[in-house]
Amino acid sequence: MYKKLFYGIVALSICVSFSQAKQYSVAEIYDHMCSKCHGVNAEGNPEKKGPALNDMTKNALAYELFDLVANGSQSSGSSNEVMEHNQKKIDKKGMTYHPDDMALYIYSTFNKKADKSLVSDTQRLKPYSVSEIYKRMCSKCHGMHAEGNPEKKGPSLNDMTKNEIEMELYDIQSDGFQSSGSHNEVMSHNQKKIEDKGMIYHPEDMATYIFFNFNSEAKK
Repeated sequence: MYKKLFYGIVALSICVSFSQAKQYSVAEIYDHMCSKCHGVNAEGNPEKKGPALNDMTKNALAYELFDLVANGSQSSGSSNEVMEHNQKKIDKKGMTYHPDDMALYIYSTFNKKADKSLVSDTQRLKPYSVSEIYKRMCSKCHGMHAEGNPEKKGPSLNDMTKNEIEMELYDIQSDGFQSSGSHNEVMSHNQKKIEDKGMIYHPEDMATYIFFNFNSEAKK
């Protein structure tokens, strides 16, 4: 119970600080960046003093990643300057990620003792970025620049705040029962089509992408 509460508090503080949308899948981020020190199969890399990750539990990985993303100031107080420096390099490349997502990916992909139910969950984390999902699916009704599409009755999104977009997306993903109580059958139908294609996303990620890329107020 304590750990769940801790993760929730840290996750909230981290999410508030995010200024860039997550446009890379966790698999891409691991392959491009993390594997250099931790090994292609998370087996570790002694030459770069990168420890193995393939023998850690999902919770242990998530705990370490939350600490790392928060610059070591939230949990153990780690002062591992090398890892913090590498994390900043990842952030500068726009490769932001949810610690829980990365932990699930590493655990279910590389740990031979991984819980099969979690392996099933990670198979849903398809390698689609929020930008790909928006361009392939959402832009058809909301416009390439979120300007809206009157012909398809798609409202503009480029004049909404990040929080407004996020709440609408949570509402849609929950079939209209979480925030405004909307029963927009068209949007719920489209959301199911997106999920059927394996295009899973966090509402916060998509909201961040739309707001920072299309809302002129975000650029001021």
